[in-house]
Amino acid sequence: MKSYRSTLAGVALVAVVLLSGCATNVNTYERAESQASPNYISDKRVITDNTLAGTFRVVAINESKVSGNLLKIQATVENLKNNARHLNYKFEWVDADGMSIDSPNETWKGLALQGRESTTISTVSINPRAVDFRLKFRE
Repeated sequence: MKSYRSTLAGVALVAVVLLSGCATNVNTYERAESQASPNYISDKRVITDNTLAGTFRVVAINESKVSGNLLKIQATVENLKNNARHLNYKFEWVDADGMSIDSPNETWKGLALQGRESTTISTVSINPRAVDFRLKFRE
């Protein structure tokens, strides 16, 4: 009987340790009144994967110019689930004529987000002809 209780207690202990290891939510603290003044832009969303859209969302996108004439884009991405998830993303650049601009540094990149975590992803165009962008996601 004692062996049974110690085995049961051991199993319960392992279960508690494993379940506590699954708690991956992130608490975030920041200034109550932000001093930043981002240049938020409106975006158009083309959803072809509802499961992906229910897992991650873009909270906001802002833009600025760096080095005088290069477009910089920053997107805030949020994991809508309670567990850690992995996302792949890439930015594509577009010129004033609506033509894609080849950019060797804009390849698929991985991003790991803990449960309910949000983070920013950003990139800078290497071509001053870029006036627009596309941000793509896949799991």
